[in-house]
Amino acid sequence: MEHTIIEAKNIIKYFHDPISIQVLKSINFSLNQGTFASIIGKSGCGKSTLLYILSTMDTDYEGEVLIDGVSMRGKKESELARVRNEKIGFVFQFHYLLNEFSVLKNVMLPAEKLGKFSQKEMEHKAYEKLKILGIENEAYKKPNQLSGGQKQRVAIARSLINDPIIIMGDEPTGNLDKKNGEIVFNIFKELAEVYNQTLLIVTHDNEFAAKTHRIIEMVDGSIVGS
Repeated sequence: MEHTIIEAKNIIKYFHDPISIQVLKSINFSLNQGTFASIIGKSGCGKSTLLYILSTMDTDYEGEVLIDGVSMRGKKESELARVRNEKIGFVFQFHYLLNEFSVLKNVMLPAEKLGKFSQKEMEHKAYEKLKILGIENEAYKKPNQLSGGQKQRVAIARSLINDPIIIMGDEPTGNLDKKNGEIVFNIFKELAEVYNQTLLIVTHDNEFAAKTHRIIEMVDGSIVGS
């Protein structure tokens, strides 16, 4: 039986500023392990809002999010923070790397926060993730010595450090040229197909989306195709 990694049950979201506007309407879907899914739709259709709810960063919604079969409803912020750190890897449009640290140290940061591994284990894990992404030779450089494409690969390695059950991305290729965008896409595809990683990526790039295993299309706060 396929293992369900994340499930959205009847997610409804309003923004109240100053009048109430419904931004998500009865969102229902689930993702199984090893699925590389993209969320597409015009600007303002609710893609990023949905991602923030699924990632537990936004808790002001109706309905239910289940991660690894566990409901996120009513959990304390400290519990949600642990879920985010342990179960979810994040890749954003901007890599948010810290130039005062080496590449290796940047990759290790979420593991240090989690506090489950020894220093030696964290270093080993970080190096292994860089190896998967073909940038282990850059481990002791500072991020400002890398190209844009390399920085995004470091950000992906960082998202993998705690062996999350799902990687969530918000326009992770939005800042990259075509060649680097394709490299990042191929990394995601390999993570899904070789390492059985689940990925949910918000993108404006329909070419990128067309090559993913599954496209979740949104229009005006609703899923119209999945």
